Amino acid sequence: MAVLVAQLDPTGIFDLGNTSLIFWEVITFLILLFLLIRYVYPPIKKQIQERQSQIEQAIDEAEKTRAEARELLAEYRRQIEEARGEGRRILEDARKQADAQRERTKREAREEGDRIIQRAREEIGRERESAVREVRREVADMVIQASEQVIGRSVDQDEHERLISQALDDLEAEVSVSTAGTKTGSATGSSTT
Repeated sequence: MAVLVAQLDPTGIFDLGNTSLIFWEVITFLILLFLLIRYVYPPIKKQIQERQSQIEQAIDEAEKTRAEARELLAEYRRQIEEARGEGRRILEDARKQADAQRERTKREAREEGDRIIQRAREEIGRERESAVREVRREVADMVIQASEQVIGRSVDQDEHERLISQALDDLEAEVSVSTAGTKTGSATGSSTT
């Protein structure tokens, strides 16, 4: 059998008679295992833990960056909505101001038109009064001349004023009757048409 083992194992490792070699091989293996566990495994384990820590930190930073990006996106969207709302408010304010300006311009134009009409009426009133005074003076002069010719003498101041007042009253009565007749005639004329 030893020959069979020797043929199968030419190195003599499995030679049971040579157990001291196996013993030293086991001792060498244990020493090598101890050295590996004591000096090689801790730095490798440390590097693996550091790398794992770096990867976890990178993942945490990526998650933080993603969360920040989401927050920035939400903030950006909120700012866009605020800008749109502000734009709408500005447009609405501009519309309101334009409407107010248009109404103010219309009101001012109406007021200016009313003032022009009022000034024209006042001017017409002044012109009418001036015309009435002119007519009174001319009528007074005509009455004085006519009175002097009818009476054949000069009229004193009191008589002169009395005659002027009477003539003017008569003239105003005739004017008011003719004005009332014109208004009535135009009113009936327009109603028959």
